[in-house]
Amino acid sequence: MNFTEFRPIDPHHEHIFKEISRRIFRLQSGKSLDSMEKIGANTNGQIGASYLSLKTLAQNYSQDLETALLLWGTGKREEQIVACFLIPSDGLIKEKITQLLDLCHSLELAEYFGTLVLSRCAEQVLLVNEFLQTDNANLQMAALACISRNRIIKKTESPFTDNYIRGINTKQFKSPYVLNAYNRLHILV
Repeated sequence: MNFTEFRPIDPHHEHIFKEISRRIFRLQSGKSLDSMEKIGANTNGQIGASYLSLKTLAQNYSQDLETALLLWGTGKREEQIVACFLIPSDGLIKEKITQLLDLCHSLELAEYFGTLVLSRCAEQVLLVNEFLQTDNANLQMAALACISRNRIIKKTESPFTDNYIRGINTKQFKSPYVLNAYNRLHILV
C-alpha cells in the first residue's frame, strides 16, 4: 500500500519551489533530448537539462528538506536531480528514504539518490544491507551507487570492502540496469 503525504505548503517554500522550477525550465535543451531519444532513453517528463547545469543551479540554494520534497513530488527528472542536492543528510529516516525511492522518476534517479543522499546518511551501511536484500530495483540501484561513492570517498576506510562486494547476492537483481551497475562495481575489486 502506498501512502501519499499531504500537508499545507508554506509561502516561503512554495516561492523557492516555483523559482527553481522556472530556472530548470530555462535550462531546456532539445539537442540533449534528441540524443537521448536516439539511444532509446525514455524522455517522457524531461526537458533535457544536463546534470552539470542542474548541479550548478542547486548550488544557489541551501539544503532544505521541504523544498526538496516539493521538487521530488513533481516526478520529473530534472526536479528530482536538483532535489537530491537539496536533501539534507541529517534527519532522513529509512521510511522517508524508501518512500522517496519508490517515487523515483527512473533508475537513473535512484543512482543519483544513492550517490548524493544515501551516501551521506549516518546509517548508510544498515540501509545498504537492507536495500540489497529487496527485489526493488530503485532501492538496489541506490545501494550500489552508495557503495561506489563510499569507496571513492573513503577508499581503504570504506566499510564496503572487496569481500563485501564479492559477497553481494545478485540473484535478487531482476533489472539488467542494476546488474550492470553491480558488474561495474565488481570489476574494481
